[in-house]
Amino acid sequence: MENNDHVVDSYGRIAKKLRISITDRCNMRCVYCMPSNNTNWLDNENLLSYEQIIRLAKIFVLSLGIEKIKITGGEPTVRSNVENLVKSLSSIEGLRSVSMTTNGLLIKDKIKILKDCGLESLNISLDTFKPDRFKAMSGGIDGLYKVMDAINTALDENLQLRVNVVIMRGWNDDEIPRFVKFSRETGCTVKFIEFMPLDGTGIWAEEVVVSKREMMDRINKDFIYHHLLPINNDKSDPARLYTFDDGKGVIGFIPSITEPFCQNCDRVRITADGKLYTCLFDNSSYNLKCLLEDGKKSDDEIIKYIRSSIQKKPEGIIKIIKTKSLRPTLNMMHTIGG
Repeated sequence: MENNDHVVDSYGRIAKKLRISITDRCNMRCVYCMPSNNTNWLDNENLLSYEQIIRLAKIFVLSLGIEKIKITGGEPTVRSNVENLVKSLSSIEGLRSVSMTTNGLLIKDKIKILKDCGLESLNISLDTFKPDRFKAMSGGIDGLYKVMDAINTALDENLQLRVNVVIMRGWNDDEIPRFVKFSRETGCTVKFIEFMPLDGTGIWAEEVVVSKREMMDRINKDFIYHHLLPINNDKSDPARLYTFDDGKGVIGFIPSITEPFCQNCDRVRITADGKLYTCLFDNSSYNLKCLLEDGKKSDDEIIKYIRSSIQKKPEGIIKIIKTKSLRPTLNMMHTIGG
């Protein structure tokens, strides 16, 4: 197997983080993600097996310089024995962290075992504290209290926790202060995400996007005695992090639309059916699963193919914005992995 050298794309960006989707299935239909009608799920035989995922992960970590892996979906907890995958991934020498994204509906009883298996951090999606609004935004799921129970359990287990909030004008932007208050009270990082055109429903529109600047202005207006201060976290992280002048709470903003950070992107993604995506907003993909089947290719051949693919990584959404090509459903988040 080749030596561990980072892969640099044609824009000089180094790939350091890998997001692996283990299923396209989800038990919610959030309006900013899933189609509202029938969905054709991948057949199980078309999914990467855990053994194939582990082989690819080892290649990415040991030979391509990947430092962090995040398990995504769909909803990763709908696939059985995810804790076994976490344990195997966390044992890879040189891998700095294994994390997971989840909607929180099924994870409460798995949190302790996932932590024991090596899960270092958890991102739980929560877009509202209002039960009726939760139901409206999640496609009819009455699950707010289950998600809150999962959040509280993660906090009790001292698992590093981030709450992700997709802010949509007219849907939940009035709850920004409440989420800030939640962060200040619990110490949990809350990340506000600008609504991106990755929606299966086709409802994305520029006027529904609430910008980072507008969110910050609202927060500073509502918390007049405590102003936001930048933390100056790693520039390759998608979220710009802030705290308050009294040190309580951590608030992040992911401004993909109004302040795109493509020049610092260090992420690549593998879909549940084994396709490598170098950009969330690009439709080009590279089939890794076919290279794994029946021992067709050696690790060195797979490494060479992955290097070549990542080197072709496009500029990103910033080019789509420059060319005024933004439109709903550029891609569908549940099929690629968040």
